[in-house]
Amino acid sequence: MAFLRRIVREPMVHFLVIGATIFVLSARFGGDQQAAPRDRIVVTDGRVQQLAQIFAKTWQRPPTAQELRGLIDAHIKEEVYYREALKIGLDRDDTLIRRRMQQKMEFLTEPTEEALAATDAGLEAFLAAHRADFHVAPKLAFEQIFINPQRSEAPINARAEELLKEVNDAAAGTDLRDLGDPTLLPQAIPLASVTSIDRNFGQGFGGKLVPLPLNVWSGPVNSSYGLHLVRVTERHDGYDPPLAEVRAAVERRWRDAKRDAFREAEYGRLRNNYEIILPDVVDAGQTAKAGQ
Repeated sequence: MAFLRRIVREPMVHFLVIGATIFVLSARFGGDQQAAPRDRIVVTDGRVQQLAQIFAKTWQRPPTAQELRGLIDAHIKEEVYYREALKIGLDRDDTLIRRRMQQKMEFLTEPTEEALAATDAGLEAFLAAHRADFHVAPKLAFEQIFINPQRSEAPINARAEELLKEVNDAAAGTDLRDLGDPTLLPQAIPLASVTSIDRNFGQGFGGKLVPLPLNVWSGPVNSSYGLHLVRVTERHDGYDPPLAEVRAAVERRWRDAKRDAFREAEYGRLRNNYEIILPDVVDAGQTAKAGQ
């Protein structure tokens, strides 16, 4: 025991114990002080081919070896900065990035082609429910004589009545182009839909011509410019087309409606994963609106 007490008091023993302890701790926690493994950026053959294809579409030729290496270096640089930006949270609270991520998520949740495959029965039902959207408007061809309200000394309606009687009493083959007032509007309008006629003469003008008799001067008819005497020379009545005639347009609209419904349902499913907490002012506003 005396021998042990003497050893314990020796400074050299204390030094050896401390050194051994440090060695053990270093081996346990420090290891060989190897550097932490670095993030790995793998540039695949597919990515290289994609970079080359984008270059070829832009410049209409394949890239040289040096250009391809530059494309790869640019891709690596982009990836490095992207990962470093993520590490320090630069992707958060950035409106442009958030919107881009939203767009990508919406793209990833798009319905499949199978979900957007239309059947004849489905298209027929959609056409029946939206008949007015596919209605073929009437088409008309006509001639017109313009009466400018600003150039009429007599009451314009009285002048129009006199001019109407004159053109109806005119002999067949009489040139009527000099009658009426000057205008940039064409004197003769070839077969066109009432919608197209409205674009040139003002809203509602084409519809006023539909009930007029064929090959007889009628009027006056009001437009955005003034009064017109009109002779309808050709008329095709409007109609509701069968599916075979408008199938492409109906299917396009049906697919759009189906896609919108799918997106709304998918958003609802994702939203249900979150508890939405709104400020009191928003809740109060929604409550007041609901009570109206």
